[in-house]
Amino acid sequence: MHATNYRLTFSARCPLSYVATAVILFSICSIGCEQRVWENSLDSPDQIGLAVVDALNRKDIEKLNELRIQREEYLSWIYPAFPKSNFKPDFSWSNLNKNCNVGMKRWIDRLGGVNLSYVSIRFDGPTESYNGFHILRGTVLTLKNSVGEKRDLKILGSVVLKNNRYKLLSYDDG
Repeated sequence: MHATNYRLTFSARCPLSYVATAVILFSICSIGCEQRVWENSLDSPDQIGLAVVDALNRKDIEKLNELRIQREEYLSWIYPAFPKSNFKPDFSWSNLNKNCNVGMKRWIDRLGGVNLSYVSIRFDGPTESYNGFHILRGTVLTLKNSVGEKRDLKILGSVVLKNNRYKLLSYDDG
């Protein structure tokens, strides 16, 4: 009985239980309501361009891979938003993934370690809108070599824009 009186007395003097309840309710709502930033997405297309050039200069294929949409993202919200296809989701992902892996390796072999500088990124193709995201097409990456020559490259595929964050959809495999 003494312990019960202590709790009641403590609650009456210090409304800690009200504060704790408010904090718990706020935390639950925050977890369920907040928009989480998707992993390895960036604030702008320029950040993508800078990160790609940095990864190429370091011949870092793992970093190039991190900059693009991953399997779970593709299967959970990109593929379902696309127009209906005769291809199964896993087949579609497998194809995209294979082409990206070929492209990343090819561009590291051609441009890796050359000491390139980022100049700009632009999108010459139309922007396509889907449920919850946009795809920016016709990506052109402008780089400068060590002697200052600029070159427009089409080594990147499309870029996804979701919740004001950017991520590569693919790499060109050509």
